[in-house]
Amino acid sequence: MHVWPRLLLALSIPLAMAGGQWGPEGRDEGLLTLAKVVTVLVPAKVAGPELEGYRRAAEHGEAAAQTLLGSMYFLGEGLPADLHAALGWYRKAAEQGNPKAQTIMGLMCEAGEGLAKDPLEAARWFRLAAEQGDMDAQARLGQDYYRGEGLARNLAEARNWLRKAADQGDAESQARLGAMCFLGEGLPRDTPEALKWLRLASAQGSAGAQGCLGMMYALGDGVPRDTVEAYALLLRAGAGGNEQAGRTAQLVKGGLTAAQIEEARVKAEQSLRF
Repeated sequence: MHVWPRLLLALSIPLAMAGGQWGPEGRDEGLLTLAKVVTVLVPAKVAGPELEGYRRAAEHGEAAAQTLLGSMYFLGEGLPADLHAALGWYRKAAEQGNPKAQTIMGLMCEAGEGLAKDPLEAARWFRLAAEQGDMDAQARLGQDYYRGEGLARNLAEARNWLRKAADQGDAESQARLGAMCFLGEGLPRDTPEALKWLRLASAQGSAGAQGCLGMMYALGDGVPRDTVEAYALLLRAGAGGNEQAGRTAQLVKGGLTAAQIEEARVKAEQSLRF
């Protein structure tokens, strides 16, 4: 590939990954992650004797029960919504070493939810949980190293923690890792490794990965140039909330025939259906 197309690709990949899950980092993004992590912890319809059993276990120091009670208070599921009570139970569990509670404490510190925003404290909790193998904590720690939030920016550490989360199936870690491999961030550029991670993330619906793959197919870097596939991927990314990819799709569309546009549209719709 000539220098100018490669330069365009290097500039376009971060833009094509913007929006959706890869939009501007901030409180809203942190709260979405927090809600996702907390929601999966609460079983359906915990009430009566079962709820009292969890409460007794929590009061006797059982960290898993403390984490569950914290989540019920956080969501207002089975108990009145009470952020202060949620934080108290999460802290008790986290201080005992419960990795999910530690991850939640990190997310609350990162978002400033229930306590002052503190990136340093967030990174401390993430590391404690990540070292115990918690996928969500590994993902957040990797992102923090990548952005230099709460600790010094370190691309080698970012790749290390993102790889651990990616190996466990975290789609956004796979997408970020794939982009880093493609652009040569932290290690020499590795297109086959980039494609592996981006395709795994794209298959899970990552709009960032789909945007990145779409740009690669549009410019023919790392893959044979295929503007129909590029347009389909960028359409999927746009439908997933990646606004920049959606705008890029319109540029690619300008070079397609009506038959190619229809072919790409069908591809994109079939992918979104499954």
